[in-house]
Amino acid sequence: MFLSTPRVLSVIFSAVAICNALPKSQSAYHQIGSRLNRRDATLQAAYCSYADAGIKQMLTFYNSSLGVFGNVDSTGKFNAHWWNSANVITMLADYEDYFPGRNSEILTIFANTLKVATSPFSPRGSFLNTFYDDELWWVLAWIKVYDVTGKVEYLNKAAEIYEDPKSVWNTTPCSGGIWFVPLPLHKRHSTNITSSRWNFAKTSVNAIANELFLTASVKLANRIPTNSEYFTMAMEAYDWFIASGMINSKNIINDGLNIHVKPCKSGDIQGWTYNQGVILSGLAELTWSTGDPKYNNLANTLATASMAHYANNSQMILHEPCEPDCSTDLSQFKGIYGRNIQFLVNRANVLPANLKTQFVTFLQNNANEIWAKDKGVDNQLGLVWSGPPSVATVETQSSALDAIVGAACVS
Repeated sequence: MFLSTPRVLSVIFSAVAICNALPKSQSAYHQIGSRLNRRDATLQAAYCSYADAGIKQMLTFYNSSLGVFGNVDSTGKFNAHWWNSANVITMLADYEDYFPGRNSEILTIFANTLKVATSPFSPRGSFLNTFYDDELWWVLAWIKVYDVTGKVEYLNKAAEIYEDPKSVWNTTPCSGGIWFVPLPLHKRHSTNITSSRWNFAKTSVNAIANELFLTASVKLANRIPTNSEYFTMAMEAYDWFIASGMINSKNIINDGLNIHVKPCKSGDIQGWTYNQGVILSGLAELTWSTGDPKYNNLANTLATASMAHYANNSQMILHEPCEPDCSTDLSQFKGIYGRNIQFLVNRANVLPANLKTQFVTFLQNNANEIWAKDKGVDNQLGLVWSGPPSVATVETQSSALDAIVGAACVS
């Protein structure tokens, strides 16, 4: 039930040289079938029941403009939220991957969102807008949906979107990297982070956009190895990121670079939980690609350091620095971190037994805390996982569900 066979599918996209997903015989390179054996059916059933209830509430945010789920949605989004909807799709795909068919609506959502979703920020294309990180969240979402469904149209869409951020690689003043915001056309739906880098063109070279680019590059390389450019970009992105200085002396990833000094420097720009999470799966997949454990070892080092920093209590409950007053966007971040910890547990080629135990315990403890202290009316899940309950949003509900789904997937 929990093993998936690597798909050998012909991928056709007119603008990108896409051929075949890697055949099973080359499993040292393509690790789609590698999973952790399940251990505790009782625990797993409990977390699945939490996930089922939380996802049922999550789906009330989808198609809300029409009032009834099941009709064709005119937006394909969750309450019109854009990059956050990509993360909801990824969370649902994780659940479908490990527990296929438990919610019959999930596959319908994938297909409908691919068909009708359009960015509110730009007429450039259905998944293209004025933020490269937004685009890359959708790249990762559609890669995950491809892994789950084997349907080539999702991988095609991921590869198509990827070309836009790739087009600005190494155009910054920092000897590499991509910009955070390409065009000064719009602000996001929430911008109460006190920095102009979120609002104007070419004012920031930040961690998250470049972590997303690295991770998207290697994931495409591992699924479309006939296009060598993906792997080339992944290695360039890795080399640049390591040299950038954004990983500080405590192995915490700062939020970005100061581009107004030469060379660009990483100052004391606070890193958020998602800065610590996104790179983990990319590093693990670089070890798949190369056979070199150093990438996976770095992921383990970063994960343990960030867990101590952001979950620094006896129960390892994760907190965002902005709590209890986080913006809409920041409310999404913790789940992204948890999702990538789950990836390491289930998919890393290099994970010592003590770390696997620590990471499993982390996910289970956070899921338990959410369900005991953060669950409100109708299974709404709020911002602060240690409680008290608060009104759920798309971001808080899906973020908490990432931790719960993660606990189910590793139990």
